[in-house]
Amino acid sequence: MSGAPDKDTAAVPDAPGTAEIEAALLPTAAPGSVEAESAPRPRPHTSAGTSRENRAGRLLRTVWNRSYLVKWVPASIVIGAVAGLGSIALYSLLELVTTGALGHLAGYHPTSIAADGPLTAGSDIDRPWVVPLLVAGGALASALLIRWLAPEAGGHGTDAAIGALHHDPLGMRGRVTVVKMAASALTLGSGGSGGTEGPAAQISAAFGSVLSRLFRFNPAEAKIAVAAGLAAGVGAIFRAPFGGALLGVEMLYRRDMAAEMLVPSLIASVVAYVEFGAVHGYGAMFGDQSTDPIGLAQLPLFLLLGIIAGAVARCYCWALHRTTAFFKRRRKMPSLLKPVIGGIAVGALGLALPDVLGTSYGLVQSGLNEQWVLGSSLWVLLLLPVAKIAGTSLTVGSGGSAGVFGPGIVVGAAVGMVFWRLADMAGIPLSGPVPFVIVGMAACLGSAIHAPVALTVMVTELAGTSDTLFPGMIAIAAATLVMGSTTLYPSQPRDRADLSTGRPATTLADS
Repeated sequence: MSGAPDKDTAAVPDAPGTAEIEAALLPTAAPGSVEAESAPRPRPHTSAGTSRENRAGRLLRTVWNRSYLVKWVPASIVIGAVAGLGSIALYSLLELVTTGALGHLAGYHPTSIAADGPLTAGSDIDRPWVVPLLVAGGALASALLIRWLAPEAGGHGTDAAIGALHHDPLGMRGRVTVVKMAASALTLGSGGSGGTEGPAAQISAAFGSVLSRLFRFNPAEAKIAVAAGLAAGVGAIFRAPFGGALLGVEMLYRRDMAAEMLVPSLIASVVAYVEFGAVHGYGAMFGDQSTDPIGLAQLPLFLLLGIIAGAVARCYCWALHRTTAFFKRRRKMPSLLKPVIGGIAVGALGLALPDVLGTSYGLVQSGLNEQWVLGSSLWVLLLLPVAKIAGTSLTVGSGGSAGVFGPGIVVGAAVGMVFWRLADMAGIPLSGPVPFVIVGMAACLGSAIHAPVALTVMVTELAGTSDTLFPGMIAIAAATLVMGSTTLYPSQPRDRADLSTGRPATTLADS
């Protein structure tokens, strides 16, 4: 019928939230002013492809709009500065608790990383009987703190930050920053298995939300501020400002990107990194690694590594979400008892494999050493990724406050170690484990959080080398195909359209 909308056209409206974002990004100008006349205006579309092109064009014009830059450059600097201070405080507090709890009480000192100074190997555990009690005690203290002061600070913080960004960017309470910092330091410093990025992301995102209320931002503007805070926190704590900025663009959706977040995320991440580096150093987290040139004959190996890393990433997501669901279904079990049970189990696991305790970043550092990988038992190497997945799932799934991003890096590195060791045993001529460890990190975590570009860049910053970019791209593409729509973050929607339909992310929790 004449005048009736075409079904295909009507079924594919412009992405929900785009108009709101544009309204936030474009400055308010008086009618008839030069700004009002020059400001880009959304135009109607006639197809899905045209809609995407129009949206991309509008966003690009917005980013280079002078008033947009005048508004967001200073705001991003403030967000980055506050996020940097939060990352410094978190890192310092974690070092203090780790030294006091694991070091003095249990007599265990984890392997150090290059960014922290001279490398030291992990020590034996002087008082093994203390470890399960210590991990359980740290989990209990963390749970009490969260329950009394800020229940939203529990679990892995990145997922909470993503959820808040999409649904309530102005609603994150300021107390979350302090509670998450203390709870995460208690959990990780006492031996709980997890990462530092989740707490850093949630702390910095909360700063962004608080500053949004202070600056009287509307919800769309607050989303950008929260994303910039998230990116700054991760970029600073991992000493990877460019990778952190790309995470602020790529990690918010499984099959979409938030291009409007790039400039604020980049500025905030750089500022936070400069602050963090001034206190804790600017070197690459795992030192500047070097590798021999990678020939074409080795590329199929990286393709195979990517497939394996993608499968392991799916196992990681399955274990984490199933463990979380298991503890949630135990409604009759006292809520404070759950993290205690998880802590005892992790402590017992740590007695067998001490590298599982805490962040385990020292394990990645060890894996970059060819002699260490060759000197380790193959069975131990095979158990390391399994143990780290189990330890993190028990810590976070039972209600502990820790990140799941960092363990993804550790698991991927362990997969790379095992792969290189098996290839070496098979007589395949390879120079060393470094490229396989780096690529394993990118492929495992990049596929799990659906941020392949960000992780390809981030691991080059972590290891101080760009030699693995091409094989990393091959591996992460293969891993992403294996991963499919499954995600580590349940709050991560497929794309902007999912925000209106409310479709849940695929987590394998029910499989």
